[in-house]
This record gives sequence, structure tokens and C-alpha cells, in this order.
Amino acid sequence: MPLKLILEGKRCLLVDDFSEFRYSVKKMLQSLGASDVDDTGDGDEAIDKIALKSYDLILCDYNLGENKRDGQQILEEAKHKEILKYSAIFIMITAENTMRMVMGAMEYKPDDYLTKPFTKEALLARLEKIMEKKNDFATIDKALARKDYHSALRMCNEKIQSKPKNLYELLKLKAELSITVGDYPEAESIYNQIVNIRRLPWALLGLGKALFLSNKHMEAKEIFLEIIDENRSFVEAYDWLAKVLEALGDSKEAQRMLMRALELSPKAILRQKALADLAYKNNDLATAENSYKQAVDLGKNSCFKSAKDYTGLAQVMLDKKTPEKALKILQDSKTIFTNDRESTLQATLMQGLAHKELGNEADLKGSIEEANSLFSGMKGTVNSVASLDIAGSFFKLGETDKANLIMQDVIRNNHDNEKVLKKAQEVFTSADMQTEGERMIAATKREIIKVNNDGVMLVKNGKLAEAIDFFSKAASGLPENKIINANAAQAMLMYMQKFGKTDKHVNQVQRYLDQIRKVDPTYKKYQELVAVYKKLTEA
Repeated sequence: MPLKLILEGKRCLLVDDFSEFRYSVKKMLQSLGASDVDDTGDGDEAIDKIALKSYDLILCDYNLGENKRDGQQILEEAKHKEILKYSAIFIMITAENTMRMVMGAMEYKPDDYLTKPFTKEALLARLEKIMEKKNDFATIDKALARKDYHSALRMCNEKIQSKPKNLYELLKLKAELSITVGDYPEAESIYNQIVNIRRLPWALLGLGKALFLSNKHMEAKEIFLEIIDENRSFVEAYDWLAKVLEALGDSKEAQRMLMRALELSPKAILRQKALADLAYKNNDLATAENSYKQAVDLGKNSCFKSAKDYTGLAQVMLDKKTPEKALKILQDSKTIFTNDRESTLQATLMQGLAHKELGNEADLKGSIEEANSLFSGMKGTVNSVASLDIAGSFFKLGETDKANLIMQDVIRNNHDNEKVLKKAQEVFTSADMQTEGERMIAATKREIIKVNNDGVMLVKNGKLAEAIDFFSKAASGLPENKIINANAAQAMLMYMQKFGKTDKHVNQVQRYLDQIRKVDPTYKKYQELVAVYKKLTEA
């Protein structure tokens, strides 16, 4: 009986380091109707191919050779860079003895796993099952590529109405999109609807996430405990339980959950980073050191390679009173991330702390001068989280005026963000400036609230041209303040609705929207403004 030609017209990519295996699987794909099949044995080349071509199917071996990028890292980078469309099928090919290493990715999972060796009949059965789930996602793909989440949600709703075979897959996507746009109650409702029919593990996990994001921490905790009780190997449940426990103030138990997850899945780099940060917070320097080292090692071929892992490890060395080791790690970081000014600045500041510990006055002075020079050329380009770390280092080096300026800038850009403000207060407290920090935060919040209210009043009074000018000046000085940028965009959209659009105004609104997306793509008002902008520009 001839096999179904289910891959007719599909673009396929095969990634495996053994040419004989690629030849064999390529023949399988062709027997299923594929005529457009690319192949490679190299992970870097695979990423380049995915970036250049919109593949419908990717079969990727997990193990691509020692010290080479592996299949999981290819999947992570493709999804992280958003070069893999939602409707694409990604199947990870594994050997029996590597399954434990592959399973349990923290965020990015393949559609399925295939264990070597496999027959074309087994491949066909697996593809049919996945294709049924992903049927008719092409139109939604286009909206997702534009980050037009409201349109994607509308399309999901339209398809759900017809009760298709892949109903659960559509409900899953709708719930995920609801979380993306910040509509956590809707996501909770969808997941509850699914769980009440079938206790699907992914739906239970999603329900727990939605509850956590709605600050219903105790309810979320119960859900994650239920999942773990039913399946001790469901690694993601440990990750989210750790988040809940940390939010509830039990950081020691949160650390224990992450350690259990890593016993099940030791190669998850994001989980190693999370454990390193949490262990350091808990003053467990041995675990922090080990996890930062693991993150550094796992990051060598990963898109999640980060200078923060090096500076985190260096900070542990400083706390252990081994500044010489810290200096070596920091020099490695500066060499590896030589084109990243922010990373270079953070490493330079920490080098200053190491020199201070060693009593090297001349080197300490040189580090401070280098840091000041680097920072002066970076104003407005450093995100708030990194800025707080930089300010903390300046405080430790005695550069109080510089640190205060950075802190004020962070507070002005995040006057409504309690999480950032709490972290800012922690930085002040660590510098023995708790009272000064409380005063600065309170005064700066009042200042920005007044600025915003003055601009909103101009809009309410119909003075749109004045409001545009007012918010434009405010936004230029507060590039990370999502409320100011949102109101600047809204004033300009209202002006165009009344007086007509111009290229200048359209482009400026796009810049405001891009700025908000960088800071918080889930901000509800951002999605509403995108919908108005789209309607106006497409008219």
C-alpha cells in the first residue's frame, strides 16, 4: 500500500551530523511527497538556513557532535529569534540514552521526539498526528509574525466556533495569547474549561501560570503541587512552583524545587541561571558557584550565553574573598563580550571592586575612570534592571553621585513598576542609604505622576497639538516609561483621527509603540494602541 504524500509542497530541513543518516531520512521524506528538502550536519548552518527560509518541517538530531551546538540549542535560538513560525513542525531526533538530557526544557519544546532508529511508517504516523493538531494555522502565523496578538486572538475565536478536530490546540494557543496580552482572567477561564473536560497536563500547568500571574499564589501553588504529585517527572511544574514559593517568601524551598528539576534535566541553561541567582540570594555560595559555572559552560553554544553569568560567578568569588579568581573571570567576560558595551561596563565595575579588595589603588582608579567613560557614552541605552546593577557597583566603589543619577533615571522610567521600585530600594538599602532611597522614590513618583497628569489634561481639554508636543518632550527623556510613551502615542493617534494622518506622525507613533514593546509587550494599553494604529494606517 503506497504511503500518503503528506509532505507534498512542504519545505523541509534535516539536521544530523551523520551524512548516511541524512541520506536515509531524506529518502523517507521524499517517499512522503517532499521535493524541497535541505540538509546540514552543522548547528550554526542550520540556524542560518532557518533564518533564510520558512520551513514547514524540521527534523533535528539532538547530538550534533562534541562541543557543537545541539538540537535543543537550535530550537531555542530559532524560537528566541522568532525565525520559526508557529505552524512549523519541529521534531527532535534522539538516541535512547540521551532522552533524559533532552527532556525538560524550561521554555522551548519541540512538537515531538523520535528515537533512533525509526521507520518511515513511524515517521508518517507521528507527522499525521502533529499535522492534525497544527492544521490551518497559516493565517494565524502571519498575525503572530507581526505581533498583532489581537488579530491572532480573533482568528482563534473564529476557528474555535467551528469546533475543529484540533480544538484543544486552538484553545491552547488562545490561552497563551491571552497571557501574552496580559488578560490572565481569560487565560484562567480557558484552562479551567479544558481541565474540567480533561485533566491534560499542559492545561493544568497553564492554569497554574495564569493563577500565578494574577497574584493568586496559594491557588497556583496547589495546582503545581497537584501536577508534581501526579507526575514527578513534569519538570516545568517545579520551575513554576519555585516562582510561587519565592513570591510567597520561601526562597529556600524555591531553591530546593529548582535543584530537584535540575536532577531530572541538568542541561537546561535557563534553569541553571535561575538556580544560580536564587542560591546567591539565599547566601548558598557553593550552589551559586556551581550553577553559574554550569550556565557559563552550557552557554558556549547557546543564544542564552550571557555576561551576567560571568559577573554572577565573579561576585561569588568576591564574596568568597578570592578576588584574583574574580579578576580572571571578568577578563574572560570582557574578551568574550568585547562588542557589548553594557557587559564591558559591568565587568569593569566589578574589576574595580576586586582591585579595591586587593588594595590596588592605581588599578581601582583606572577601573573607575574606564567605567565612567563607558557609561557616559551609553546614556539612554541601558535597561532598568542592568542600570540598577551598575548603580549598585558605583555605590560600592564610592561613586555616590553617579549612582544617585542612575537610580533617579531608573525610578523616573518605572514610577508605576513596583517590582523595579522594590529592587531599587534594595540597592539603596545595600548601600546604607535606605532613608535617602525612600525619599527619592517618593519624590520622583510624584514628579512623573504630575507630568503624566498634566499631559492627560491637555488631551481631555482637546489641546491635542499641545499634548503631542508635551508628551514628545516627556517621552524623549523617559524612553523606558511605558505610560508616558503610551500616552504620547495615544495623543498622536487622536490627532490623526481628527486631522488626518501624515508620514511623520505615523512613524513617530510606531517608534513609541516599539519602545513600549521593548519594555513590556504584555501591557494591555499597548495592544489596544496597536489595534488603533493598524486600523488607522490601513484605512
